[in-house]
Amino acid sequence: MGDLRRTTLTLSLCVLACACSNNAAEETPTTPQTTPEQDVPYSQVWSAEPGIDLFDRGAELVRASVEAGNYAYRYSLDTTFPGYDAAVGGPFQFDENEILPGLVPNGRGDFEPRPHTARYHIATLTETPTEIVADVCDATDWPTSHPISESFRVGFAWVVHLRNTTDTPGLPGIPDADPDTADPRALRVPDWNVFGTWRISQLRTGGRDWRGTAPPECTNWWLRRFPGSDVTPNGNVLTPAGTVVPGVPVAQQYPEWIGPSEPQ
Repeated sequence: MGDLRRTTLTLSLCVLACACSNNAAEETPTTPQTTPEQDVPYSQVWSAEPGIDLFDRGAELVRASVEAGNYAYRYSLDTTFPGYDAAVGGPFQFDENEILPGLVPNGRGDFEPRPHTARYHIATLTETPTEIVADVCDATDWPTSHPISESFRVGFAWVVHLRNTTDTPGLPGIPDADPDTADPRALRVPDWNVFGTWRISQLRTGGRDWRGTAPPECTNWWLRRFPGSDVTPNGNVLTPAGTVVPGVPVAQQYPEWIGPSEPQ
């Protein structure tokens, strides 16, 4: 429990503690003030349980919430996805039961990201026109192989919760038809407001109960990625000590942010 409350952001196979405080600002910009870094050294690859469409509006908003928060953590709130700052209602001091404070930084992000592939899997998704709740699992591939000296948790469970300020969910963006090829229209940081009228109520690791309990869909996904690992009582997966984790080249981003359904 204590370890989870000290974990403020998950970057794949390692925990990045960033329990940083956020001072109140008099005015929050609603659009990026400087050009976002589009040529980032990492990629994000999404998958989902059967029956969950990555391109439906609910899944799109879950993806945008996680990606925008991670981009803000690495670079800045001013250059992340348009509309993210309004969606989280920041910057101000956040309760970690709601939003990890590091995902809404003041000024620049905390570090320069190393090349890697962040893998995210939507384990559960409940969606209405006014509310979205999802469990998301994560794991990371690094370009070079590395041995681990002690059992290591291979990923974390996120909870993502959004509420709509109207009763119209909005249209999802243009779907990414090819997971292996970069679309020339795509941007790593979209130039339109993906969030629209939606507001983010929760965006954090730790599972829904804050004790790190992972849904079984996450446990099974981790075991498919790391067969032979140990399963903890709360459903997390530990790679045994002595395991050599193979290196994996940085993958093609999927899905890409190609454009909104309608010109804005």
